[in-house]
Amino acid sequence: MQVTVTGRHFEVTSALRAHLDVRLRRMHRFLGKLESVHVTLSAEKHRCRAEFVLHAAGRDFTCKDVSEDMFSALDRVADKMDKQLQRFKDKRASARKNAGRVNGANGMKMGTLRVLRADTIGRGANEHDVVEAADYPIDVLTVDEAIAKLEENGERFLVFANRATELIHVVYRLEDGNYGVVNLHAAS
Repeated sequence: MQVTVTGRHFEVTSALRAHLDVRLRRMHRFLGKLESVHVTLSAEKHRCRAEFVLHAAGRDFTCKDVSEDMFSALDRVADKMDKQLQRFKDKRASARKNAGRVNGANGMKMGTLRVLRADTIGRGANEHDVVEAADYPIDVLTVDEAIAKLEENGERFLVFANRATELIHVVYRLEDGNYGVVNLHAAS
């Protein structure tokens, strides 16, 4: 990790530098690799100001604080940075944990089904005449359960979340009586 310390109207002592190094070492527990930290320490009259700009995980994190002495300003800004990094780490962990999960309290996803008039296709994205629009519940099913439900309802297609993978699929009836399944996923 590259550490740059700048003192504005203030001389950075070796004791202050050692204290700063101890506080910065603790930040590795939130993110594996910290690329660089720029610390700016400044003093004007009776106010000491500390500012951290930390670059890690492709992002910049910034914190600043003012206190009566430089050690307490440094401690307070380091605590703020710890909290900010902890929140970032928690968000990333929960995003990974919840990736692909079904939303909602009852485990049901909702989508909007729009039916377009056939003669409006091809005139542009904003030119379509919507004939019908409604909320469409997306059940959590297996492929076999989805086909059975499709036969039961007599619909042409059924959108569902696969119970095994929690991905969204569309099952539809072919003209020859067989069924097709479309696996939906976002392109990366």
